[in-house]
Amino acid sequence: MAARLDAGGIVDELTLDDGQVVSVRFDRCLAGWQASFELSHPEADDLAVVHRLVASSLPAAKAAIPAAVSYLCGTPLDVPLYD
Repeated sequence: MAARLDAGGIVDELTLDDGQVVSVRFDRCLAGWQASFELSHPEADDLAVVHRLVASSLPAAKAAIPAAVSYLCGTPLDVPLYD
């Protein structure tokens, strides 16, 4: 799916390394760019985690999504959270 504009935001689908596809909405905010996405388990689709993060730029927000999803899913991160 190509990115599309929706009510002033950008909606995009990102495919993670494990093949999981996450729909993400990017919006401008006072601090830069806000990215929001929802995660649910295939066996418990009536329960979801909705997460928002803020980054200084759109590329930084897009780059932060895989680490945030990995963290929320409880899988190990490939890189340290802090340098």
